[in-house]
Amino acid sequence: MKILRIDSSVRIENSKTRMLTDHFLEQIKNHSSYSLKSRDVGINPPKFPTDQFIKANYTPEMNRTQEMKNVLTSSDTLIEELIDADKIIIASPMYNFSISATLKAYIDNIVRVGKTFALDENGAMKGLLGGKKVLVITSRGAMSYKNGEVLQPFDFQENYLTALLNFLGITEITFVNTEAQDFGTEDLKNSNFEQSKKQLSELSKIW
Repeated sequence: MKILRIDSSVRIENSKTRMLTDHFLEQIKNHSSYSLKSRDVGINPPKFPTDQFIKANYTPEMNRTQEMKNVLTSSDTLIEELIDADKIIIASPMYNFSISATLKAYIDNIVRVGKTFALDENGAMKGLLGGKKVLVITSRGAMSYKNGEVLQPFDFQENYLTALLNFLGITEITFVNTEAQDFGTEDLKNSNFEQSKKQLSELSKIW
């Protein structure tokens, strides 16, 4: 089993998503073996797409100049990592009701026609990454974003990532959301964090 781990928190020492992802990977060792590739876009974000990137991307591969190929090299590497992985863990803290800018930069590098999605003769789009499993581990400062709760309309994180992954052909997606990590009481923070650890421990047995 090949796992790709994608961290997107700009925090290093006190990142809840990093801690929970570490815990999950340790738990998986008790049930199966795996090889791990780590990509930290929180600390080392990919470059934002530029005019040169767009031009190179939409130029047919056989017509690309060496300069165009060079512009796409980093993006190609990120896509190759995705294609090679059987399962993907995305560690995604919620920033201002959505994902981090670093994770968005990563997404803008890996969503490419002919690479991760394709167009048929009628213009219909099809994802090319089907068959992969994704686990998204999130942390949120406030609560509650659950259905029917006051902050549910502000959750642009889970809906966006679900739509994006579906677009790429990935439908087996699990979210573990840890809430109240900035604005809750200490008891609530700890309780929610421990509950997520338990949820991940159970998930590790079947993922």
